[in-house]
Amino acid sequence: MKPQANYLDECARRKLFLGLCALALLHTGANISQSYVNYPGWYVFDAASFKAYHLPMSIRAEVFLMAPRVIELALTLIVLRFRPIAVERWVLIVGCALTAGGILSTLLISRPIHAQLDIQGNTPELVSRLMATDWIRNIMEWFRAGLYIWVLSRLVNPQLMGKPQEAGRR
Repeated sequence: MKPQANYLDECARRKLFLGLCALALLHTGANISQSYVNYPGWYVFDAASFKAYHLPMSIRAEVFLMAPRVIELALTLIVLRFRPIAVERWVLIVGCALTAGGILSTLLISRPIHAQLDIQGNTPELVSRLMATDWIRNIMEWFRAGLYIWVLSRLVNPQLMGKPQEAGRR
């Protein structure tokens, strides 16, 4: 019997989900570093040094923070299509919504503040506003990371899962 083009075996589906979790957790760690290590240090830069620092940092943030988040969103949609039996659909839908929320928070809240930082420099008001609004994205990051860790804990401890659903549940 020839496999269908849209078929992945359970092992491959679990590997996709594991890759998604690894990317989400890596991204959460990078975001925590940005929020709690990088941003608080911006108060100590003088205005000229900050502008020279902020532009290349912003480019790297797009490469190492925003691009992986967009890749994570795409991977979540792929895993939603090729979902492991033990991963419930709602988990991926919530994960997808939290990832999209992080993207929207960045584009609608953080990015405009960064644009002002490029123009005005690291004024205490702008740095404080950036840090004060970053909790919105952080909460989504933490919930998503916690959700995926919870599911991973269920995958490594099958007794927590109960009876698996039928393979043809799609």
